[in-house]
Amino acid sequence: MAPPSRNASFIKYNPSLRFNSGGKERTIKMVELPVDPLEPPKFKYKKLPRLSGSPLVRIMHSPARPVTVQDQQDWKIVPCISNWKNPKGYTIGLDKRLAADGRGLQEVQINHRFAHLSEALHGAENKSGEAVLLRSQIHLKEQSKREQELRSLAERARTERSHSGLREEQEEREDEERQERDVIRGERKREREREACLRKSSKSKVVRDCERDISEKVALGSMASVTKGGELVYDQRLFNQEQGMDSGYGGDDSVYNVYDKGLFHPSLGGLHRPKKDGINEELGGLSRDKPVEFEKDSSDPFGLNDFLSKIKTER
Repeated sequence: MAPPSRNASFIKYNPSLRFNSGGKERTIKMVELPVDPLEPPKFKYKKLPRLSGSPLVRIMHSPARPVTVQDQQDWKIVPCISNWKNPKGYTIGLDKRLAADGRGLQEVQINHRFAHLSEALHGAENKSGEAVLLRSQIHLKEQSKREQELRSLAERARTERSHSGLREEQEEREDEERQERDVIRGERKREREREACLRKSSKSKVVRDCERDISEKVALGSMASVTKGGELVYDQRLFNQEQGMDSGYGGDDSVYNVYDKGLFHPSLGGLHRPKKDGINEELGGLSRDKPVEFEKDSSDPFGLNDFLSKIKTER
C-alpha cells in the first residue's frame, strides 16, 4: 500500500438539520485515498454519440468474374495447426504443417562468410589428402625396407642352418664312430682280461677247445671247426645209424625202451573219417555236370487259392 499523503485539509462542517440529529459543528479532515500501484487500470470505453458529418462514401465494385482453379487454390487458407497439441487426433499432412509453420514466408539471408568457410574447408581437405598420400608412400617405403631386412635375415638364417646342419651331421658321424671305437675297445679289453684269466689257469681256452669232442662242442653251442676246403667236420658216429637211439649212446639205457609198440594203432586214426565215395550216397545227392537251377517260388505255397476256387465251382 502507498503511504498516506501529507497534504491533508481540515473543513469546518455545520449540519443544516442539527435539531434532528443533535449534531453540532464538526471538523472534517480530508485525505487522499491510498491507491495500490499493482492494481490494473479501471478505464472503461464509453460509446460516444455519432457525429453528424458527410455521408458514407459509396464503394464501387467491379463486375463479378468466374473463379478459376488457381483462384480456388489461392483461397485455400491453411488452418492454424499446433505443433504441440492435437486433442482431436487429426491426421495433418506434412505439406500443410510446413505451410502453417510459415517457413516459406521467411527470407533467408546467407552470410558471405560461408563461401570463405567452404573454400577453407576445401583447401584443408586437399592438404589433408596430400598429407595422407605422403604418409602412405613413406609407410610403403618403410614396409618394403623392413621386408627386405627380414628377407636378408631369413636368407642368413637359412645359410647358417644349412652349415649348422652339415656341422651337426659331421659331429653325429664322429660321435657314432667314437662310440663304435669305444665298443670295440671295450670288447677287446674284455677279451684280453679273459685271456689273462685263462692264462692263469692250468689250461688255456684254445687247448680246451682242441681237446673237446665235437658232440661236446655242439652241446655247448660253439662253432664247429672249418677245414681248409670250407666243409664242416661232423662226428661220424651220427651217420649210418639204423635204429637211432637204440644204437650208440642209447643202446644200454632202458628208459627209452619202456614200450615195444605204440599205444594206438595207426589204422584207428582214420576209423571215423568219411570216405570220398560214400558222401553223396549218405546225403542222397547225385553228381552234377552243370550249375544249380532254381525254381521260382509260387505266390500261394499252401494252395489256398486252388482250394477256394474248387469250392466255388462245386457250389
